[in-house]
Amino acid sequence: MDAFVERVVAGFWSWGLVALLVVISPGLAMWPLAHPDDRDYVIANDLDADQRVAIIKTMLLLALPMALCYLGFHLVRLRRGGRPSLGDSARRLNRFAFVIMVAPLLAVLAHRGIEEKHEFLTLVVIGVCTGILGVFTHRVLGLRTPKSVPELIRWRWLPPLCAMGLAVFYALYASHLALLDHRNLGTHVYDLGIYDNVFWRTVNGDFLGCSYCKTGKHVSAHFDPIIAVFSPLYMLSPRAETLLVLQSVWLATAAAPLYLLATRRLGNPWFGVLLVALYVLYPALHGVNLFDFHSLTMVVPSLTWAIYFIDVGARWRYWLVLVLMLLTREDMSLLACFVGAYAVLQRRPWTGVATVVVALSYLAFVKLEMMNDSGLMMAGGKDSMSYVFFYEDMIPHESEGLKGLIISLVTNPGFVLKVLLMEQKVFFALALLGPLLFLPFIAGRKTVIMVYGLIFLGLASRRHVYSLHFQYSSVLFPVLLASLPDAIARASEARVVRALGISSRRLSWTLMWTCLLATALTSIKFGAFVPNDSFKAGWNSIVRNPKQEHRDRYEKVKELAASIPPDAPVSSTSGLGPHISNRRDVYKWPAYREADYLLLHSSKFDKKDKRRLERLVKRGEYRRIDGGLGIELFEKVPEEERKAIQKADRDARGKRKRSAEEIEQERLDDEDLEADIRRRPDELDGDRSEGGE
Repeated sequence: MDAFVERVVAGFWSWGLVALLVVISPGLAMWPLAHPDDRDYVIANDLDADQRVAIIKTMLLLALPMALCYLGFHLVRLRRGGRPSLGDSARRLNRFAFVIMVAPLLAVLAHRGIEEKHEFLTLVVIGVCTGILGVFTHRVLGLRTPKSVPELIRWRWLPPLCAMGLAVFYALYASHLALLDHRNLGTHVYDLGIYDNVFWRTVNGDFLGCSYCKTGKHVSAHFDPIIAVFSPLYMLSPRAETLLVLQSVWLATAAAPLYLLATRRLGNPWFGVLLVALYVLYPALHGVNLFDFHSLTMVVPSLTWAIYFIDVGARWRYWLVLVLMLLTREDMSLLACFVGAYAVLQRRPWTGVATVVVALSYLAFVKLEMMNDSGLMMAGGKDSMSYVFFYEDMIPHESEGLKGLIISLVTNPGFVLKVLLMEQKVFFALALLGPLLFLPFIAGRKTVIMVYGLIFLGLASRRHVYSLHFQYSSVLFPVLLASLPDAIARASEARVVRALGISSRRLSWTLMWTCLLATALTSIKFGAFVPNDSFKAGWNSIVRNPKQEHRDRYEKVKELAASIPPDAPVSSTSGLGPHISNRRDVYKWPAYREADYLLLHSSKFDKKDKRRLERLVKRGEYRRIDGGLGIELFEKVPEEERKAIQKADRDARGKRKRSAEEIEQERLDDEDLEADIRRRPDELDGDRSEGGE
């Protein structure tokens, strides 16, 4: 009896537990899918007693055919000869059938909204699914493949064609989403309107000019002459939509160096195809692409090419892309120093040292000669924008600037650890590295390039910096993806792998496929290509199926924008700015002193803006000339007519009896109006939660 019990227990742990989980998994997965109205129970556990019993019945009902599969497999083995035990048959079937256990987890992920309300839970479920699918992939790759498959994958023209197809698909679909968001009025003055104005003024002879910016020049915020490099393309159709398409297409070109990096390091072009597919699905890429337009995102292809050219020793091509990288933005000189350090580690010392010298010299020249403030984070005076608030936790005294950050690093390591381990920052790190199985950290020499991005993102206080929905991860995620082939090669060639007798080639394929599967699952819940409740293009979700009111509102904006003379100065609310920013002088409401026209999304006004607009009209500063659907267009009243209206308003107020409250409110309104009139035309709204760049 004791021996029998011992055999039963041993069998349960060796094959019975896995078989039991496999058998009940279809029922666990099917019930929430079949009852979408009650699907919340997977995170709320709020079903009534009858529904809970129904789940058990479903599990038992679907468990029967699964159990018959086990029995049928055992009978087939018996008919083929030999005397295998039921346990031996179950163990053999479990080697592949265990993948069915992923079904209930996928049903949990299918719950719409879990990614927004339970971010960490979603990542944990994705991690467990990845583990199951990774083991399954490894076992499948150990099977014999049909003779036709090796012949197919040896067609030399097929891998680059597939990679190119993925890149083209990405460029087209990302452009579609970006334009859709723009037409739904989802883009903003920060930063699409700013860059559209910079491009327009640059192609019209005012290099990096921008009426939105302090001193009328974008150098008050950034020095990014790459704008001049791409200006000829902008001239083909000088408007914001061109920038959105340009950004998507340019980011898609990074597929080429990634394909070459994987093919070279792992010895098979199909690895390159898989890495390109991973890049296309990567949620961080979607975030930097679909939040308006930024010069910072333009560094992604040039940085990836620089890494590749260092690897292959293509010196002159390396210097070409390095120049492009430096022209992207002034702070890319710091990133270039880490690229130079990588070149030194790759036994290209002269290239590396020259890179650091050129990058720092260029940074010094730009800061001392081209920009309005020589500080790395700038002081934020009347002639420049400050970036100290990006790191306000690490810089408790704004006047210290970068020095304050360094002092905090040296003197308060405990606080630094607190800043690094902020909950949202941990989630951001998991979302970046989880799909890559954290492999880039074992990539060897390439990890030195990650240091800049880890510091830039890890020490930030401003929540937009460590977010999948904004542009800042551009300085890190290209390096992570470019490092993945090295990491996979190093992991597959490790001593422990050889000691365990694992095929390094098979493990390489397993790791790459598993990374792709993990990225696909993460992309479904946090990326842009599949509708979910998490992804945002900056601050707003993309309306993928715009209603008629969205289309009508966009047509109204186009109609009103077209009615404004092309040389007239205009002030607009943030969401309408990118639709009229392709002109010399454009401002962000409520800065209107120099504006001849106001294009306002008045249906979104708060009480203060409503009173401001009412007072402007009442005092004869502007008059409404057209509008509808919450969008209104006002034009400046001629001076003589305005004076007459203001005189009549004063006379009417003098004759009418007013309460003390009315008199005080009118006084406050007049003061607010005078303050708005004195507001500099280049003075943007000071709300740092909205501020871009």
